[in-house]
Amino acid sequence: MFQILNLKQLKNVIILLIISFALFPGAAFATKLYLEPSSGEYQPNDTFIVEIKVDTEGECINTIEANLNFSQDILKAVDFSQGNSILILWVKVPAIDQDLGSISFAGGIPGGYCGRIPGDPETSNLLGKIIFGVPSLITEEENLAEVKFLDTSQVLLNDGLGTKTELTTEGAVFKILTEVLEPSKDEWQEEIEKDVILPESFEIEIHQTPAIFEGKHFITFFTTDKQTGLDYYEVKEGKRDWKEVESPYLLEDQNLQSIIKVKAVDKAGNERIAEYLPPKKPFRYWIIILILIGAGIIWWIMRRKRQETRDKRIVKFPLK
Repeated sequence: MFQILNLKQLKNVIILLIISFALFPGAAFATKLYLEPSSGEYQPNDTFIVEIKVDTEGECINTIEANLNFSQDILKAVDFSQGNSILILWVKVPAIDQDLGSISFAGGIPGGYCGRIPGDPETSNLLGKIIFGVPSLITEEENLAEVKFLDTSQVLLNDGLGTKTELTTEGAVFKILTEVLEPSKDEWQEEIEKDVILPESFEIEIHQTPAIFEGKHFITFFTTDKQTGLDYYEVKEGKRDWKEVESPYLLEDQNLQSIIKVKAVDKAGNERIAEYLPPKKPFRYWIIILILIGAGIIWWIMRRKRQETRDKRIVKFPLK
């Protein structure tokens, strides 16, 4: 049964709650960035995947900037996958600097993200995947490879003001063996082999504004891939060759008379092509009218000449 508190006990509880909020003002407003898995054991020539995830802890957020550091002497950042990421607008595309051992990206979520809803799949709070490889030669007897978030990482609330939320982070530490004890594993290759889904459908949009490309025509395009993530885009104008590009792209044919194709290719090589057809020129009826008028004038002139010829013959050789 519940025990009814007397006035003195109730006052103590209230004081305790006030002290708790004073000591931990951001506890209810913190967001956490973390890595999964946070630990593991790998050997030379292994390739493994580390997922970057977010826990909003009840907050609604819309922008995330993540800067990470990893042990570049015993780990190689092979790739970064945006597949299934909740980030839609990439303010800064994922960048890897192996020499510095750094990985950074920034992205936004239109409409905001308030955390996983019960029943959502486990990947519904995924920001991206880092693909790490272990070198074939490890000099030390035992190595601990660390992957951690830097203090420059930040998360902004979806409040229209760009307010920074309190941020906590959890990195990862992996044990790297020096000897190959079992067949090497390649988690990334396994992911690629399972990816048979094309990138999402998308459209090509043509724009022209004085603020971009000096007012010349350019195109924009964007799509996502739900498994391994997008790798690159290619464009083809008319009979020109395919070439790798990024959005926005300045068109070579400024007259907009060429068929434009954009190809989105994911990490597994699956392709999706979008096509833009130039608008058909309006049928110029006035040309036909002019042709008919010209033909009528020619017919009238020829008829007139024939009539004049007949009249001359009649005068020269009158009928008896």
